[in-house]
Amino acid sequence: MKFVLVERPTVWWPVTVRVPDPNQPGKLAVQRLKVQFVVRDRDEVLDRQEYYAALETERERIEAETADMAETICGWDGVVDGNGNPVPFSEEMLRAAWKKSWFRVGVYAAQAEVILGKEAQTGN
Repeated sequence: MKFVLVERPTVWWPVTVRVPDPNQPGKLAVQRLKVQFVVRDRDEVLDRQEYYAALETERERIEAETADMAETICGWDGVVDGNGNPVPFSEEMLRAAWKKSWFRVGVYAAQAEVILGKEAQTGN
């Protein structure tokens, strides 16, 4: 296969999220979804890092991180609500999910695989 150079590459990647199991105290339940990432080039990454470094408060850094992910994640599949109904992707729903630490950890692990060129691990 030839190297394909595109200006704004996007990729779908599996994400594994480990959440507290509501039925087993002290245990984690594994939940899976797919996320569509925009893969940024080096200049964009550097610009974001410099912007983030200049922020003065933790609140500003959290909002910058959230906004950054809202620009990096452009879709998802396999997300349902508490009744099992599909949750369509939107920035509002992404921001709600991003407030959960276990979601952030799973997404960052998947994003690292994309950036490092590692194939997805079983169970992420």
